[in-house]
Formats: sequence, structure tokens, C-alpha cells
Amino acid sequence: MDEKNLTKVSEQFFGLVMLLHKKILKPEEFMKGFPIPPSHAKVIFFLSQKGPSPVSAIGKELCISKSNMTPIIDKLLEDGYVNRYEDPKDRRILRIEVTEKARETFKLKRDFAIKALINKLSELNDEDIANLGDALETFHHILDKLS
Repeated sequence: MDEKNLTKVSEQFFGLVMLLHKKILKPEEFMKGFPIPPSHAKVIFFLSQKGPSPVSAIGKELCISKSNMTPIIDKLLEDGYVNRYEDPKDRRILRIEVTEKARETFKLKRDFAIKALINKLSELNDEDIANLGDALETFHHILDKLS
């Protein structure tokens, strides 16, 4: 593997992520008006993407300690965003799943983000939009190969 090229692509990728946060989807704008704290929203977003998961897997993936996961899950349960149930294969494992309320909240935020992207991308001409669409398709294809 070409270490120099790998480093260059990694630096470009990092730059892209920073640029996306700065110019396209500003996290503070995305979270504005969200009815729950960002740490709680991360759990809902994670579960919306991955499906029902053990508390330990959620914490590990999101880098949230076990001691912090308990109050987050308890509050999400209390507010009706998640359900908790025993894993049918191992009753020692508690699994968490999103509720319809969480799905609706996630959809509202997704729709908000899509509208913001449409507004932002409307500044581009048709050729740039077509080129960006092609690049994003290639980008997705390549990223799907990563574990």
C-alpha cells in the first residue's frame, strides 16, 4: 500500500469533513430546536440507523461511558423515544429500540437537513450539481467497502 497516497487521501478526507461542517451541515443549526440534548439525539440517530442494540454496543459506538448511558436511556424511556427489552437469546442483555415518536423526530430533522441542503446547493449551476451527484455516488460506493 502506498503510505504517502494513503496519508494524502486521509488528510483530504478530514478536510472534507471539516468543510462539510463549516459550509453545508452546521451541527449547531441542525440541533437547533431539537427537543432533546445532543447526547440523547446521538443515541436516537444511532438506533435509527443500526436498529435495536444492546446498551453496551450503543455506548461503545458513540464513546459514551456506561455510567452516562444509564441516565440517557432512562430519560429517553421516560420521554417515549425508546423502548427497552431483554434480548430473547440472552436475558442478561438489555436491548434498546426507537419508538414511533423517535422515528418521527428523526424524520423531521432529516427533512430539515434535506431542505437546508437544497437551499445551499441551489447556489450551484446544473453542471456542478450533476458533477457533485456523480462524485457522491462514487464516494458512497467506495465508503460502502469500509468496515
